[in-house]
Amino acid sequence: MQAQALAAGYVVVDHTSALATHLGEVVKQNAHLLLTRSETKRLIDRLNDSHPKLVEELLPKLMTLGEIQKVLQQVLREQVSIRDMGTILETLVEAAPLSKNTVLLVEAVRHALSRAVVKPLLDEKGELKVVTLDRSIEEECTRALNGQASANPAALQPNTARRVLDGLRKLFGDQIVNAPPILLCQSPGRFHLRRLLEPFAPKIVVLAPTEIPPAVPVQSIGAVL
Repeated sequence: MQAQALAAGYVVVDHTSALATHLGEVVKQNAHLLLTRSETKRLIDRLNDSHPKLVEELLPKLMTLGEIQKVLQQVLREQVSIRDMGTILETLVEAAPLSKNTVLLVEAVRHALSRAVVKPLLDEKGELKVVTLDRSIEEECTRALNGQASANPAALQPNTARRVLDGLRKLFGDQIVNAPPILLCQSPGRFHLRRLLEPFAPKIVVLAPTEIPPAVPVQSIGAVL
């Protein structure tokens, strides 16, 4: 019935393309689980050919292979590409002497990759539509950063996720699961809020205001109070 479907104006997709699209989405959502230590070493070895001094400065003087892997996994977990390994390693060289904490290193890498992070989120007009949070929510997320700057979202009050999700449902209904809005939250609280909401809205994007390039126009489409 392909000819009939095409004549009626439908888009026809063959089995192989449909399977490849779904498989690609599964890989993208689970890339952080697929990045093994050996794969991390392969990526760094490849960069060693073009940036030998950079690799030598970082590994193993400032960070171990396992520490680099953890940072890359957390970046991938939010579906941010790690193709620009040169920028990532340069950022780690600058940030690692100040703190070896994974959360802070991830936030530093995201800031360095901000243009690549934000570009896929722009609408057809090149604008970024966001939802802002009440200051008390941002402060609660920031307080989750305990003395060790733990990546454990359990440090947040149990009602924080409920408060944010209820606010989003009032604004957008149940579509927040499949087509969630973009939230703004100050770093490093941004990291914890993203982890807290992930089980309920896996595709949700949480940006820090400082990750948005100055030239990008930002439009608020709502606020969670």
